[in-house]
Amino acid sequence: MKVADFVEDTYNLFESFEKPDLATNIHHCDECRDHNDEVNRADRRDLSPEQVGTVCWGISSFLTPQAMGYYIPRLIELAVTGRNDKDGDPYMCLFLNQIGLNSGSEQFSLFSNEQRLAVRDSLEILKSNYLEILEEHCWEDEIDNAIIQWNS
Repeated sequence: MKVADFVEDTYNLFESFEKPDLATNIHHCDECRDHNDEVNRADRRDLSPEQVGTVCWGISSFLTPQAMGYYIPRLIELAVTGRNDKDGDPYMCLFLNQIGLNSGSEQFSLFSNEQRLAVRDSLEILKSNYLEILEEHCWEDEIDNAIIQWNS
């Protein structure tokens, strides 16, 4: 399957998630409020690498379960199409760190089995299409661990 077809199928698979009023728990901390303000202006297909952030300061760890369901197709798209984050580093590293290695997080509690398998499939695409980049950034062991985590 072509990556573009996989991406479109992923958007369709997660279409049941509507854009939430709040993307983060704004009462938790200043950082959550900042991330909410940054993200809430964007529709899922328009979320930019600048809004997604970097490995050190990214939105993925702060999204509510509803917001994660809404935005994950775009996060998957940025990863599997080899996009860079706002610092020019491969976004796939942030994706692997904040999503791939956290399959048991409450953020993913609303995902169906089919949606969880789509995340796993995105990790498989990263491994098959971008292993050299993952190795260059020392994520080659983590990609296998992430695939195993999302396999259930």
